[in-house]
Amino acid sequence: MKWLALLPPLAVAYYTYTYGRWALEKGNKRGGIGVFILAAFVLSLSVYGIFFGHPY
Repeated sequence: MKWLALLPPLAVAYYTYTYGRWALEKGNKRGGIGVFILAAFVLSLSVYGIFFGHPY
């Protein structure tokens, strides 16, 4: 069940990744790298919350 809860954050991270790739292709290097960092941070928080967080 935990793997199923990981699907929405993965979908959002993929969408964010494609936006960052597009930004890099358009020459916005700083914005593209920032989007990649943001996507990795949000995905890591989601994984931590789902697999290592406190069960309520």
